[in-house]
Amino acid sequence: MTTQEYIQRYNDFKNTLEKYNYALFIMSYDEVTDCPKKDKKHSLEVQDYFQQKYTDILTSEEYKQTIAQLYARREELDEITRLDVEIEQKGQEKLSRIPKEELYRHFENLSRSGYEWAKAREDLRYEKFIVELKELVEYNKKYIRWQETEKLKGYNVLLDEMEEGYTEEMYDEFFSLVERELVPFVDKILKQPKPYNTKLDHLTFDISKQKKLTERIAKAMEYDNTVGCIRETIHPFTNWANNNDVRITTSYHEDQLFSNLYSVMHEIGHALFQIQMDEKYNGTNIFSNVTCITHESQSRFYENYLGRSRAFVSFLYPILLELFPEEFSDITEEDVYGYVNCVKAQYIRVEADELTYPLHVLIRYNVEKKLFHNEITVEEIPATFDDYMEKYLHIRPKNLKEGAFQDSHWSSCFGYFPTYAVGSAYGTQFLESMKKDLDVDALLKVGDFKPVNAWLKERIHRYSGTRKNLEVVRAVCGEEFQPEKYISYLKQKFTEIYFA
Repeated sequence: MTTQEYIQRYNDFKNTLEKYNYALFIMSYDEVTDCPKKDKKHSLEVQDYFQQKYTDILTSEEYKQTIAQLYARREELDEITRLDVEIEQKGQEKLSRIPKEELYRHFENLSRSGYEWAKAREDLRYEKFIVELKELVEYNKKYIRWQETEKLKGYNVLLDEMEEGYTEEMYDEFFSLVERELVPFVDKILKQPKPYNTKLDHLTFDISKQKKLTERIAKAMEYDNTVGCIRETIHPFTNWANNNDVRITTSYHEDQLFSNLYSVMHEIGHALFQIQMDEKYNGTNIFSNVTCITHESQSRFYENYLGRSRAFVSFLYPILLELFPEEFSDITEEDVYGYVNCVKAQYIRVEADELTYPLHVLIRYNVEKKLFHNEITVEEIPATFDDYMEKYLHIRPKNLKEGAFQDSHWSSCFGYFPTYAVGSAYGTQFLESMKKDLDVDALLKVGDFKPVNAWLKERIHRYSGTRKNLEVVRAVCGEEFQPEKYISYLKQKFTEIYFA
């Protein structure tokens, strides 16, 4: 066959795979948002069926031969097809090392694990989830053995899976800095009085009005129903099919107005990354090949560097007064700024303030390392987690919902958590570079995200998965990643809030 004939065959395969993938995208999003509780198991069974059909194509001899032939002739391909095939070939090499029956069992385990995790949160009975978690951990330990190379061994296999090129040594160096510099600083801050009117600690907010706030902020950030939608779920997330269909979720609580607000800003940060990618990458592996650190750098950037800034609070405050006139009648703008940046020793990672957040990630990273260094068993995860929580934040969870199993991540994968903290750190340098071109504070004071979005699109988003983590920092900032700048940013910001 000619190269062109192989390209046509590849495109035919991709067309079928895309349809299966879109069906899985719709079903998985529905299952955790609108699907009735009584039908969730059936939904998962249908997803397993489509996942197997999808995998059957990927593991078929004809498909593997097509990829192999195109990879061998990659110098004849246009740039996008070449990169697409190179990513696919790498995936094929990994897939070929996994016994097919193990792969299918893994998919079924993932479905059960996610289901049992969500169910366990309702009645605090985690027995069935732990059974599924043990199977998931065993699979990942086998996966490590299947994928190990001379250069990549042990836990590094899982870390590289989530963030190509990042190793345990690199994360250790980063978190050593975090622990050395931030732990004593957090201890010092926690002894200070709260920097706001404590009436805010006791207010409740009508959820229908919270949804209006969500709509207003989403519109300001240029996210609307022409490219996505916002639904409710236990653990907020973003999912996408292409840059015209990027869906997010949030959760509403009467006593946590700002939980929803910053959850939405975080997820829209993810969404804008996908929406603003060059559409030529739709339908290719490149579209889904963005590294986790790069993605989290954007979500955390919108949530914290922009959303928790004094300038954005100036824009937000009049909206709060309009929607909640009674609740905010004697609350000042300065109170709101202090409240959304209040440093607390609290249990829940997704509710954590900007300063203690990397410590929450450090806790999870340490637990994972012990688990995959075979220093602890699955049964010992909760106690190990609680010990670290006590060490870094001086609190001890009262149950698993507050502790080790509060996040959905360990019902599906490992190696993801450290990307949140490093992604957060990238944001310091991105903001520094952005401020050389834009008056960011002036824009945020009036809620004008358009120039900010355009700046990020031009320098980061449009490139999709063609650039990796550290390459992005070099390209955008003209310098290497400097985590010390992140530490300085946090210390300066919270010193001004608490000691000015």
